[in-house]
Amino acid sequence: MNSSKRPRWLHWVILVIAVVVAGVITAVGWRPLATSSGLIVPPAASTVPASLFSRSPSAGPDGSGAISPAPVPAGFRPASAQKVSAAVAAVGVPPEVSLVVRDLGSGAVLSADRGDDPVIPASSMKLMTTISLIDKVGPDTSYPTKVVSAPDGGIILVGGGDPMLGSTDAAFKYGSVLPPTLKQLADQTASALKAAGRTQVSLGYDDSLFTGPSRHPGWVPDDMQYVNDISALMVDEGAGSTTPSASAAQAFADQLGADGIAVTGTPSARTAGNSDTQLAAVSSLPLWQLVQQCLRRSDNTIAEVLFRHLAIAYGQPASFEGGASALHQAMVSLGLWRAGVVLNDGSGLDEADRLTTSALSQAIVLAASRDDLRNVLAALPVAAVNGTLQTRFLDAASFAGAGRVRAKTGSLDVSGALVGYTPTADGAMVAFAIVEHITDSDVRPYLDRLAAALSACPCSG
Repeated sequence: MNSSKRPRWLHWVILVIAVVVAGVITAVGWRPLATSSGLIVPPAASTVPASLFSRSPSAGPDGSGAISPAPVPAGFRPASAQKVSAAVAAVGVPPEVSLVVRDLGSGAVLSADRGDDPVIPASSMKLMTTISLIDKVGPDTSYPTKVVSAPDGGIILVGGGDPMLGSTDAAFKYGSVLPPTLKQLADQTASALKAAGRTQVSLGYDDSLFTGPSRHPGWVPDDMQYVNDISALMVDEGAGSTTPSASAAQAFADQLGADGIAVTGTPSARTAGNSDTQLAAVSSLPLWQLVQQCLRRSDNTIAEVLFRHLAIAYGQPASFEGGASALHQAMVSLGLWRAGVVLNDGSGLDEADRLTTSALSQAIVLAASRDDLRNVLAALPVAAVNGTLQTRFLDAASFAGAGRVRAKTGSLDVSGALVGYTPTADGAMVAFAIVEHITDSDVRPYLDRLAAALSACPCSG
């Protein structure tokens, strides 16, 4: 789910943490980590050894900024199963918890409790969706939004499934790297039309790339506030509209009007033909950046759009059913399929989804082993620094993981999850997947405490 705005007082808390930690880093001689502005790291960034992967929330008080690149197995020492198991046991594993901890390099299971039980993954499902899509199409893939001229003289706005197409530059609030905008497309289109001596057109819109319902029938009504209607054509993630394609087309018509092109009538749905002439186009951010935004903010709308692109990549209809079929194929191909897995969506909003912590932890290990998939690890929120972990790991019980633990969160009324990786206190690196079925309390403190215990553990073997 999308992260909420952080209270102003917390800005100062994190600033104090950063200053204190910077002093510790200086005292022990750690070098600063690679940084970048806005998004977490550049694509295929050089990796760093575990000795540098220290508690270093190198971000401003607003939570923007950077964090080191994801690690490679050659950069750290193996972990001890005995020591990791002892660290887990010290925290305790209640019966409603499923967990698996692995060595990030070898993938060896270091500690496990009910790791093969199918559990409700919540938003950790996004890891499977994004890893599978990058594996299939590559991290640099982008998705175009086009305007074409039809034989009857009208123009058609064609959606290509860009989940982050903005209305204007000012519409994007999450970093220094801006997605393409409808305004850019309108400016291009107006220039092309004026060059042809045209100042008046009819406008259609084509959202036929995706099929099926725009919301999953299994989503709980209370969770609908955390996702928008899914369409191949939408701006600003379709926020505030139950007809995102029509809304995008009307916004485009208004922008054309501001550029001196009069749009006759009301934009209407129509399908572009293969022979239609392209007038203008903008391409989405590359997939690795879309994935970073999806995982960092736990953005359900982006996840569901990427789920449909996964369906297309596997030759399936771009629908919930097609996405589920494609994700099944991908997980089998990647060795991540387990008995009892149930796939209904790409975001994890459906409470009927099922994964195992065995598969989720293995997905983290897999991502660490490949340059392309390490974009997924680099996108994970960082404890006490950014994304959905921005306001967590700040108490005494979990602070050992601040700036060190990187993990995908999951939060439903029936389940909580934390899936990611962390260095140990003495240079090992472990992947973990923890899912707790909620009884009558907030599970997040327990999840944070257990991940922090792994981070603080002298667990190298």
